[in-house]
Amino acid sequence: MRVKLSEQQIAEIKRIIQKELFIKGLEPTDEYLFIHCYSKIHKETVYYHLFKEKDTLIIRCYARLFDNLGLSEIVRGTAKDVFYYVVNQTGLQITIYIENGKEITC
Repeated sequence: MRVKLSEQQIAEIKRIIQKELFIKGLEPTDEYLFIHCYSKIHKETVYYHLFKEKDTLIIRCYARLFDNLGLSEIVRGTAKDVFYYVVNQTGLQITIYIENGKEITC
């Protein structure tokens, strides 16, 4: 289920992400908040899906290439910043980060 966020909260998420990545699209769907990004430095596309299941905040990330340490750090750092912001706004305390299908501890 998609996390309910106001326009102002979505704008803040955009600001957080744009510190490191270029946002190509941000679309709230019925199931999740879909964020399509691009890393100019690494020339890679990155997708985030932000949603909740029960009382757990989940951010899923898909990128074509994660053997690049620099890109991995940017993607994980950005996900962590988004997590902190959304947890502050929603009160959801349990969070899970999934990177290309594997649960990762940030």
